[in-house]
Amino acid sequence: MNKSKNTMAWRRRRGLVPTLLAFIVTLLLGLALTSCTKLEVTPPDYELRLSESKQLQKPFDRVWARAIGWFDANELELERIDERTGYIEGKLAMTTNSPFMDCGKVATRNVVGKHALTQQGRVRMQVSGQNGPNATVTIYMSGTYRLSVFDRYAGREVYRSGPCVSNGQLEKRIFAFLDS
Repeated sequence: MNKSKNTMAWRRRRGLVPTLLAFIVTLLLGLALTSCTKLEVTPPDYELRLSESKQLQKPFDRVWARAIGWFDANELELERIDERTGYIEGKLAMTTNSPFMDCGKVATRNVVGKHALTQQGRVRMQVSGQNGPNATVTIYMSGTYRLSVFDRYAGREVYRSGPCVSNGQLEKRIFAFLDS
């Protein structure tokens, strides 16, 4: 009888170990999968603004000089400038949460440290009306973002990037500067 009691106990333990092991493995796998870094970017709520246009009651030469002055005063990196066609293009380095661009809402989970968000804008300005008394200015503004976080479980950086849209504030400031 003593031998059969030991055999029964051994069989119970033998059945318990694989069941317990399967439970622990399933639990650890579930924790690992739910603990991964997650980046979610919700795009901006409004449509992409293609351009803002305004006719100014000033001659082309004065508006062109003011436009060059605005790019210089705001330290934009000029990429292209052509007075003959009235075209200026420059890069605008922006801070996170720029008041001029909307890049959407960012949500992160399970990251080490704070996420890094960089934004860059591009301002294109077309000044026309060289032969008339009034100049017309058209401003195109676009931008991009790059989001990076450190995934603590994978031990690597995770990146997302996408477009930003102008909210019209910079265009208003430029028109006010050009019209003064």
